[in-house]
Amino acid sequence: MTNITSGKFILKLSFLVIPFTILCLVLHDGSSGGSIGGGGYDLSGLVYGSMLFTVIIIWLIWMLISYSISKTTIDKELHLRLLLIGVIALIGAWFITPRMF
Repeated sequence: MTNITSGKFILKLSFLVIPFTILCLVLHDGSSGGSIGGGGYDLSGLVYGSMLFTVIIIWLIWMLISYSISKTTIDKELHLRLLLIGVIALIGAWFITPRMF
């Protein structure tokens, strides 16, 4: 990959990695006491897990659209790699949020 393509790759990947990391850390910080919900129910796992899946799915749609409108083979390869990373993140999110289901 060229230098410009690497910059695009890192920039687009950061739009997935930063929210993924933050939401995973929030999900696994059970001792914070910042629960969502009332009446003795803690809905924080459901809310933050849903946000995690929403971020990943929106990112996957963005990469799929970018892949389909790419004109050069280098851009298609870049977006295909990002799309595969997004699928891996989606599978990882499934295992990270077991208490949500």
